[in-house]
Amino acid sequence: MPAKQKIPTANTEHTIYFIYREWHTSVLIDAKTISLHSRYLQQEAANQRYIRIGWGDGNYFTGKRKTFGSATKALIASSHSALQVIAYAQPPFASIPPETRVPIVITDKGMRKLIRYLDKSFALDEMGQVIPLRAYVTDAGNFYQASGHYSLFSNCNTWSGRALQAAKLPVRSSLQLTAQSVFEQAKYISDYQQSLGMLMPSSEKSD
Repeated sequence: MPAKQKIPTANTEHTIYFIYREWHTSVLIDAKTISLHSRYLQQEAANQRYIRIGWGDGNYFTGKRKTFGSATKALIASSHSALQVIAYAQPPFASIPPETRVPIVITDKGMRKLIRYLDKSFALDEMGQVIPLRAYVTDAGNFYQASGHYSLFSNCNTWSGRALQAAKLPVRSSLQLTAQSVFEQAKYISDYQQSLGMLMPSSEKSD
């Protein structure tokens, strides 16, 4: 578990949410903060309340090949990776079960580094622009080609773990291959911060 002495407890100006669903994890961030600091997410964040972002295999993630076989193949022969970006005009907490999300407070420096990490996760074309991908599923936000190679040892959960590390949180991402392994670390940090009265439990957060 994360070292308590390394968990942010001062100057924590921002709240993020770490979310898991089945074997996938993602990060939810205030859209206004994204607009201020992100180079590539400003359009997504415009006039929105929250932005949720995750990383995964391009074919499986976009729904082009949504089978167990394709998920298994992606672990050893992924052709490209993708970012999923979901924008919320209203707080989405009612649609995200409380047991699958935890709030964590981070410093302004941590937030800036997290957003920089997200920006670096976008693959760019020769003009320096993000590369949209076709979505084969509905109500799943937008997809973009991502940097990095998806594999067994570099999957959505190791990516999410590195996102938390970028936010200056003391989590381990190496060999943290399952959603549960990363979520447990995030929950430990959240529980500790809640015990200090720094934030409300996720089950009580409605906005």
